[in-house]
This record gives sequence, structure tokens and C-alpha cells, in this order.
Amino acid sequence: MASHASIGWYVYTKYCICIYMLVRLFRALDEWIVVQNAEATTQGLPHHKPCSIRVFGQLALWEAGVELTLAATQDLDAYADYEWAVQKRFEELLRARGKFLDPLAHEAWMPEETVYRTVYSGSYVTGAIAEPDFVLLSKALKAPAKNAPLLTEYLASGPSERFIALAKSYGVDLEQFV
Repeated sequence: MASHASIGWYVYTKYCICIYMLVRLFRALDEWIVVQNAEATTQGLPHHKPCSIRVFGQLALWEAGVELTLAATQDLDAYADYEWAVQKRFEELLRARGKFLDPLAHEAWMPEETVYRTVYSGSYVTGAIAEPDFVLLSKALKAPAKNAPLLTEYLASGPSERFIALAKSYGVDLEQFV
């Protein structure tokens, strides 16, 4: 049986790998766009435009370092305003890291007032992560049965006042998780 120290180390290690992976991913995409735009200049072709990628879902919770039991996930949920070629390159970079872009992420619901924290800001790419309260609210409102263990653990650990206010505002019955 694993000790609490080894479990803590495992979670810490996964957290560091995730942050490192996301920042490296955004940086690699940004550097690719810089090279592509330099080549486009010499050939008189159009340039790729700056884009923003806002990550939410499980990877956003990992990045935030929440002290909750999180399931391993291979998909990345993101809202992005990139061009098709940039999206394809982003997908290639994800695949190289054993991840994939969730093709249905654009259908996922996040509260309108979601706050995103910037983790990378480059020449052409800005990468941001949704703050945990908003991710957890989305999970509680849109998939309560699937996320019940996670939400029960979060509520038992002492939820933030912002989460409680959001849940109340959106009519989430938190009693179902306790």
C-alpha cells in the first residue's frame, strides 16, 4: 500500500509534468508560427494571425494544482481562435505528448464569467487555463453523476466562497454531493 508521502509525490510530479507540458506546448506552437510567418514573408504569402487557447476541464484542474483526486486524462479541452493550419499543428504537438484535442470541446459549457489565468504569452500564442471554481461548477452543473466523487471530495475539503456563490447563482444543488 502506498504511503501518503508517495501519493503526495505522485500528485506533485504529475502536476509539474502537466504545467511543463502545457507551457512547452504553447511555446512550441508559438515558435512554429514565428518560423511559418518568416517563411511567408520571404514568399509573399499571408501570415498566421495571433491566437489564444483557453484550456478548461481536467487539465486545467491539474495545472492549478488542486488537491483533489483527479483521473488521468489524455484529452485537452480548449476554446481557441486559431486558424485551421495552426490547429492542425497544435494537434500534432499534442499527439507527440500522448494527448489529443477533444473534438467536442467547442460544445462544452463553461460559465460566461469564467476567469482564465495566462500561463504563456508569446509572439503569436497566448495560453490560458480556467480557474478551478469555474471548471468545478461546469462539472457540477453539466455532468453531476459522472463527477460526483470529485465534487464530494471538493466540498468535503472546504469549497471556496466563489464556488458556493457560483453554484447558488446557477442553481446547482450541492446537497446531492454530500
